[in-house]
Amino acid sequence: MTTTRERRTQAERREGTTTALLDATVACLTERGYAATSTAAVCAAAGVSQGALFRYFPTRQALLVATAEHVATRNVEAFRTTVGGAPVATADDVAAVLGHLRRAVLSPTNQTWRELLVAARADADLREALRPARESLQGQMLAAAADLWDGRLAPDDLAAVLSIVVNMLDGLAFSALDPDPTAPPGRTVERALRLLAEMIVRLYPDPAPMEQHA
Repeated sequence: MTTTRERRTQAERREGTTTALLDATVACLTERGYAATSTAAVCAAAGVSQGALFRYFPTRQALLVATAEHVATRNVEAFRTTVGGAPVATADDVAAVLGHLRRAVLSPTNQTWRELLVAARADADLREALRPARESLQGQMLAAAADLWDGRLAPDDLAAVLSIVVNMLDGLAFSALDPDPTAPPGRTVERALRLLAEMIVRLYPDPAPMEQHA
């Protein structure tokens, strides 16, 4: 008895090829860095010809911008998956959420985002091309943070808190050494996240969230 394998539609083939190229670009940026992520390297990693790549992405920059959008979507999904529905009533709760977020920020996918942002500092064209992806990511993260804190923070405070959290976690990701060389590994970071959590709950309108779990 023979079985007939369903043929993929053109749209499915296109999606499969573009996804393979984007995933390969993420891998190349993570493993090789921005400068060494050439279209040839991406095609080799994806198992796709350069002719196929240029049918979907006319330039290397177009591929990198699409990768940034791809990564931004993944980052928001990771944010929601990691902390969606998590309690944030106390400083203990918020510190736990920040710890989960730090692990997400250290992921290879987020490393790709950092590679592109660092490269954009010296490349005005890339910086401008990445602007829509950066603005989209900021808007999506703000919406996810609003869902997480669910009215506990005023809108202005929410945007400021998100900015502080993102910049702090990105800064920690860029730092290779613990700021306090005498502290056990990770202790300084844990303390920093705890202090940030305490600052956040002080912004709550009700003093009850400041109470700690027994």
